[in-house]
Amino acid sequence: MRTRLASLLAVLGLSLAVAACSTPLEKSILPEITFEGQPKLTFAASSVETILEYQPTAQPPHIELAIPQPPASVATRWTRDRIALDNSQQNRVTVVVKKASVTEVDLKKTPGLRGSFTEDQVARFDTEVEMAVEVRDARGFRVGEAQASARRSNSISEKATLNDRDRLIHALVRETMMDVNRELERNIRQYMPLYVR
Repeated sequence: MRTRLASLLAVLGLSLAVAACSTPLEKSILPEITFEGQPKLTFAASSVETILEYQPTAQPPHIELAIPQPPASVATRWTRDRIALDNSQQNRVTVVVKKASVTEVDLKKTPGLRGSFTEDQVARFDTEVEMAVEVRDARGFRVGEAQASARRSNSISEKATLNDRDRLIHALVRETMMDVNRELERNIRQYMPLYVR
C-alpha cells in the first residue's frame, strides 16, 4: 500500500512538473507611447494631416510590422497629441514621416570552448526616425518647415527572454521618438515663429 501511494505521489509530482514547464510565459503589457503630458504646439492654421512617406515593412532585417508600437504609429500619435489649430488662418499643417524603421541584426557568437563561458549579445536593434512639419498657405505654397531625426541602437543578451526583447524594443522606439519630439519642437519654434504659439 505504501509503495503504491509513493508511486502515485511520484507520478503526480511528475505531472505537475510537466504542467509547470508547459505553462506559457505571460506576455508583458507595455504602456502606449504618447505625448499627452506635453503642451500643444498651436498653429495659425485650420487643418492638419499626417503623411506616411515611409511604409513599414517585414522585409529582413526590418521588423516594424512585428512589434506592437512601430515608430510610424507613434509618429501619427505625435500629430494628435502635440498639434493644435487656432483656425486664425487658412493654412494647413502637414506632418511628414520620412523614416520610421526598426531593424534586427544578428550578432556573431563567441566560438569554441570560450563561447561556452561567455554571455554573448546575440542581436542588435536599430531605430531610425525622420519627420518634418510643414505649413502651407491657402494656395498650397509651403511657407514654413522644420525637420528632425534621431537614431538609437541597443543589443540583447542570449539569456534574455521574449519579454526582455519586447521591453528593449519598446524603450528604443520611445526614446527615439522622444529625441525627435524635442528636436522637432525646438526647430518648429526656431524656424516657424510666425505660425506657431
